[in-house]
Amino acid sequence: MTKNKATRLGIVLIYLLSIAQVAKRTVLSNALEYTPWSFSELLISYPGEFLRRGLIGEVINILDSDGILFNTVNLVLFINFCFFSLLTFANIKLSKLGSIQHFLFLISVFGILNITTFNQYYHRKEMFILNLFLLLLLAFRVEVNNYITFIITTFFSILMILIHEGVAMAAIPFIIFIIKSRTNLSKKMIKVYSVIVLLTFLIVILNAGSDNASNAIWSNLSKFDRSLITLDPNAITAMGWSLFDSFFKTTQVLIFSGSMFVWIFYFLVFGYTFAIIFSIDLSKFTSSLQNIQTFFIKEKYFLVIPILFIVGFDWGRWIFSLFHLTFFSYLLLQKDNVHKVIYWNLPVLLFIIVSSLTIMPECCLQMDGTTVSSNYYRILKSVQLTLLDLIN
Repeated sequence: MTKNKATRLGIVLIYLLSIAQVAKRTVLSNALEYTPWSFSELLISYPGEFLRRGLIGEVINILDSDGILFNTVNLVLFINFCFFSLLTFANIKLSKLGSIQHFLFLISVFGILNITTFNQYYHRKEMFILNLFLLLLLAFRVEVNNYITFIITTFFSILMILIHEGVAMAAIPFIIFIIKSRTNLSKKMIKVYSVIVLLTFLIVILNAGSDNASNAIWSNLSKFDRSLITLDPNAITAMGWSLFDSFFKTTQVLIFSGSMFVWIFYFLVFGYTFAIIFSIDLSKFTSSLQNIQTFFIKEKYFLVIPILFIVGFDWGRWIFSLFHLTFFSYLLLQKDNVHKVIYWNLPVLLFIIVSSLTIMPECCLQMDGTTVSSNYYRILKSVQLTLLDLIN
């Protein structure tokens, strides 16, 4: 009982620490503390015309009151992360996942402690899409009229595509599989949903943007906001890139960088994390591979996901998104069949060590500095200063 209480306390502290770290780097900061690319991507809007990935930027422009978007962007990011934490907690609790498993998820390479400690992912558009996905999973748990389910699913899917069509391409197959498995939607309704989604993708792809649209967005930014975007190209100037451009300007760099196959490690971390949290028997690995092969033969629409890895080199982002989509879909569909982890054993402790010393970059592998130790030192120093302020 004491161990369970300590674990639950650790879970609460992780949520609070993660939210505090995001607050420190957004609403409590006067400087840009995440990547300029992320900041510029969030500023893409609709400058008098419809453009792909412009929804979040348009909302930010509507909410802004002084013409300087920096503070509004940070507020939106902080609120979105708070929602992400809340929705993560709600989905895990409703799935009755054990406390140890909940803790392991939070401290994993894909968990909120890791991404906030190493200043990654929380400022990317996939976090908005994952929030919509988690909300949708909560809706699927409620028995409602099929037409209401159809409307909610379609509306959320369209929003995902308008936010970032690439990440939405990964999320939509999971949604289709869940509505086929979990809901009572007819085949006709699923086909109508698929057609609407496909048409939305086509509209977005055909409105990728141009140099004129890019210049219009850039010129509408305040001098202060422009000064924060120190990259060239950035997300605004790259918005008109075609699939051809994306491949030859980004993916070819990954392929010929010499580190492409190093990414296999992170796919292994994906499987390792899943196996530890859900206590999957690795002795049945061969039969599991056969089941996966059978699954993809039956559910062929999942084969669109590899396109992401061909046209974009942000492989860390795609793996991160896929892990959350897989993890929470598994929780919903398995219901009471999820294996419980009730003891702190050697594999669990080894997993904690591996997760604590591993960072999955958003796009580009690097090997310089001591990022792990320096960030843990920063956290401990912040806690020390906070305690000293409270004491004094």
